[in-house]
Amino acid sequence: MSQVPKPITTPPDSAELSERITRVRALMGKEGLDYYVCFDPVNVYYLTNFANNVHERPFILIIGKTGAPVMLCPLLEASHVRARARCDLEYVTYYEFPAPAGQNWFDLYATLIPAGARVGLEEAMPVGIYKRTPGTVVVTDIIDEARLVKTDYEIGRSVHAAAVVNFGHAKLLEITRPGVLEIAIYGEVVRAMMGKVLTEIPEANLIVSRFVGAVWPPSISHDPHRVPTPYLPMEDGGPHVSIVTAQADGYGMEMERSFFLGSVPEQARKPFAVMMEARALAYELAKPGAVLSEIDRRVRQVIIDAGYEQYILHRTGHGLGITGHEAPYLALGDDRTLVPGMLISIEPGIYIPGAGGFRHSDSVLITDTGNVRLTEAPDTLEQLTITA
Repeated sequence: MSQVPKPITTPPDSAELSERITRVRALMGKEGLDYYVCFDPVNVYYLTNFANNVHERPFILIIGKTGAPVMLCPLLEASHVRARARCDLEYVTYYEFPAPAGQNWFDLYATLIPAGARVGLEEAMPVGIYKRTPGTVVVTDIIDEARLVKTDYEIGRSVHAAAVVNFGHAKLLEITRPGVLEIAIYGEVVRAMMGKVLTEIPEANLIVSRFVGAVWPPSISHDPHRVPTPYLPMEDGGPHVSIVTAQADGYGMEMERSFFLGSVPEQARKPFAVMMEARALAYELAKPGAVLSEIDRRVRQVIIDAGYEQYILHRTGHGLGITGHEAPYLALGDDRTLVPGMLISIEPGIYIPGAGGFRHSDSVLITDTGNVRLTEAPDTLEQLTITA
């Protein structure tokens, strides 16, 4: 497959969610688990289509080897869960927290799992739930593993999210000029992306819809995770580094570019070219069967050989899906292999104080024969030198 799949904007059906539960149960079987308990809102959303914000009233999803998963949730939220969840669930509700003795969530939780059971918990599980889990507890992130390879439905939703990002990034390049303030760029780009999502998915869940459209001007683009201040002006020259991300009704994509306003400083030409060489190698290597750590090692070597080793701050890429950052990782410590259906970013970077940051990032689908880029924007030095 070399063509970009068709976008999907509809919510998952019960068959899609049932397939995800089946994946989790298969992994439970491999680890000899009787139950798996999920608290992380990301994983609850993945399995049910219900999204929540963490607070003092927990939502706990309990998956047994058979039957409908059990949702332990506040009575206040039960109708909310039913309105969004698109799979079969059994409901156990507690009235409030804190509650009188015997009526708290943990009192009910203790009755839902037999004392002799072998129970899997996420690494992100709060200690308070961990301590109150009956049975023999095994910490294992099997839902993360189940999420590694995307279904056709997930890929279609991600293609739609990529189109949202493409739209937002085009707006960003249109309006970014010397003197334009960060707050103006952010406002216009976020408004454009949100408007597109709400037009195409009128019932989008805003709990899992987030948008970012920002530019790091050359004075700070060497520091990729610094948060720009709202009234920071854009500058002449470059590199400016754009960051456009969208979690569009629960599916996250990203795109970034190093670009220039008016002219390209001479000191920027070589690191830009080296970044592009490293990026091209990453695309060449990103195919089924490739070992993630080996991709990162070889891509890093391009930058090292050019004399920029001290200016490498991060891995070559990371996974995408229902979040903007998840497994797998194109990093030295991840020895898994790429599989068709994985979604990754490709974004090797060079960050030189006094010269700026050099990074393009795209969202990429691994196919049967290689990869296909889902995000699209200008990427050559000539195309990204904006003179108008």
